[in-house]
Amino acid sequence: MATTTLDPQTKRALQEKLRQFYERELTDGQRAYFRVRDGQLQPTRMGQHWLAEHQRVFAELLQLSASDLFLDVGCGEGFYTMPLSNAARFSIGADLSWSVLQLLRSLRAYNSKKLAPCVTDVEHLPFASETFDKALCSHLLEHVLDDHTVVSEIQRVLKPRGRAVFAIPLKYTTPYRVLRGVEHIGRALLRPGKQAAPVAPPGELDVRLIGRQAHIRHYSVSIFLKMLDELGFTVQRVLGMWFHDPRNWFIDRTQPSSFWYTLGTTIAKLDPNFGAGLVVQTIRR
Repeated sequence: MATTTLDPQTKRALQEKLRQFYERELTDGQRAYFRVRDGQLQPTRMGQHWLAEHQRVFAELLQLSASDLFLDVGCGEGFYTMPLSNAARFSIGADLSWSVLQLLRSLRAYNSKKLAPCVTDVEHLPFASETFDKALCSHLLEHVLDDHTVVSEIQRVLKPRGRAVFAIPLKYTTPYRVLRGVEHIGRALLRPGKQAAPVAPPGELDVRLIGRQAHIRHYSVSIFLKMLDELGFTVQRVLGMWFHDPRNWFIDRTQPSSFWYTLGTTIAKLDPNFGAGLVVQTIRR
């Protein structure tokens, strides 16, 4: 699997650009999916089913126990971290953004006896090797410069046979390929000679997107599973998840409906290539 190689100076500049983007964009929460009211994270109309489904799936796949040390890498405001931490002995929520971790600590559900936030570069986790029993990495890898390094760091800090759950959005799926095909036909008919905008291969960093949008790489199912295998994880379960993009008119109209969300989730569970997200349960080799 190809990766983008950056020289140290370029990488430092891009990391600072990323840091500024997330401090600016995430200070008040991921507004499309939840809002902060009276010290609580409350799902929006768009996020209610999607967040609840992920919360349920993460709890089921992690199976945290009272003896577990748990790490949430890229925890954000702690929407998943806090309820999961209640089942573990102790938990760490690691994130690049100081602002979102301050918000996490201000929430009513935050319990300092069960959970500690850690501001860190997720490519260099400040923990000893083989420290944690279980880890979650939810919708982080599409945001970082070097996803391979982040996954390797999670593998390093997990104990042998430790469990990790990864969640990502998908783009290189069957609906995506159909849409690109329709666009290609339309362009050939209406704008002959016009070239399509370049698209980065699945899994590769798209430097053009840094500082402009949150997702700076996009995955296919096969590319993501291959990366996990190459970096020392054995895949145990693969679950497709339904769409959640609030910028999409169709999703904005159907996602808030329990019926349509349940139908879409059922389809994605049958074949992840018909969904727009992936949750993978793994064991560290």
